[in-house]
Amino acid sequence: MLFNSYIFIFGFLPVVWLGFYQIGKSSHAMAALWLAAASLFFYGWWDVRYIGLLLASIAFNYAAGYLIGRKVNQPVSPSARQPVSPSAKNLVGFSHRCQPDFSDLFQIRQLLC
Repeated sequence: MLFNSYIFIFGFLPVVWLGFYQIGKSSHAMAALWLAAASLFFYGWWDVRYIGLLLASIAFNYAAGYLIGRKVNQPVSPSARQPVSPSAKNLVGFSHRCQPDFSDLFQIRQLLC
């Protein structure tokens, strides 16, 4: 399913949109859960094999954000100052032109220290 396909525009999008507003009248948390489930369904429509990867990525990012949020105003142990993953340094250290840009990496390091 693509964003410009008829099944998305006239099928998926109206169902998700109406469901979101109907569920949102009673519970904002359930409306957010509805959108998350709809997102997983949308990406699973393309290839179901990647849903596990998507869920793992969501869990990893949530855990990393939670740990960073807990440590913002507290002293940080030396082990927590290490990058979250080896790929994080690669993602942050290079701009869209693949030229080194370490200013973002230093800002993140200052936040963690």
